[in-house]
Amino acid sequence: NMFAHSQRIAPVAARVTRPRTHEKHRSMSKVPRKRELKVQASSTDDESAIWYSCVVIENNAASVDGSQRSLVVAVEDKQNDDAQHLRSSPGLVFNNGKVWTETFTKPGMYVKARFGRGDGGGDGVVDKLPVARSPYHVRYDSARLDSAKVEFLVDAGTHPAGLTAAKPGDVISVSKPLGSGFTNVLFAERSLEAAMKKNHALVLVARGTSGMASIRSILDWQPVLAYTDKHPVTVFYLANSQESSALLSLHDEWRSEGYKIIPVYGGVDDVDNAMFMIEQCLLTGALTAGGKPTILGKSPASCSVLLAGCQGDVASKLLHLFDSRGVSKENILTD
Repeated sequence: NMFAHSQRIAPVAARVTRPRTHEKHRSMSKVPRKRELKVQASSTDDESAIWYSCVVIENNAASVDGSQRSLVVAVEDKQNDDAQHLRSSPGLVFNNGKVWTETFTKPGMYVKARFGRGDGGGDGVVDKLPVARSPYHVRYDSARLDSAKVEFLVDAGTHPAGLTAAKPGDVISVSKPLGSGFTNVLFAERSLEAAMKKNHALVLVARGTSGMASIRSILDWQPVLAYTDKHPVTVFYLANSQESSALLSLHDEWRSEGYKIIPVYGGVDDVDNAMFMIEQCLLTGALTAGGKPTILGKSPASCSVLLAGCQGDVASKLLHLFDSRGVSKENILTD
């Protein structure tokens, strides 16, 4: 079992601080006194410069070879004193004070992460770390905590050891959730939600660990889960190998929920081979289980493609490929 060696501790709320130089990790045996939540931006008022301290809860193997890691953290996010009483009132909208949680509104959002490098040389920073759980799950798991329980996927091949080797009890810092989910920079009105309102078939392309993290946040999202009952949702997962594929144990579960999961092994480094395999699936894709339409739906004009973890040459080739199959460039979104 790939998760046999996972380590667990109970969620612990950590402080929220303004950006500052690296400080030594606190011992988990010394729980800081509760204080009023205070966050301050830099002089530029850039919200991404507000750092929220968080405690690592788990660091689990997320692939057979252990190179992919599932990092679960508790981000300090204190609720209002009245939140517990108001939570039981159905249909009531109120501000529960959980700023970080309420900022995470849609799949595809990400954070900046800051961590101690452990070599005395200061902090390391990752500019884009996608949140690997849906807003629904983050809210559900965090409802009775003064923190937000969040999951990230990290890769020993691309992410620094400050994240991939983090131990339960280690403290890292993250920004507020950033980005607008999946969008089209030229057509602001295009989005995942807009595509679903138009009853589009959905094709999701995840490249590597970061791509799978963003796509996983979609697959767990309740509106998309319900959407699979009547619409085709296909995932192309570009990974180096089966052994290094993230969340392989969940693939069959996702298939049982109505998603069509198509792994493209070798697709991270061999871009041309990945394009060939995807094109063959688009050309020859038969009716999926349950008599649903083909991958692009009844018409390519009514299909939206979401690209995650795809940049540069890879994104250009995917754009050309789907455009050649009749998918409008307006309907190709990126995270």
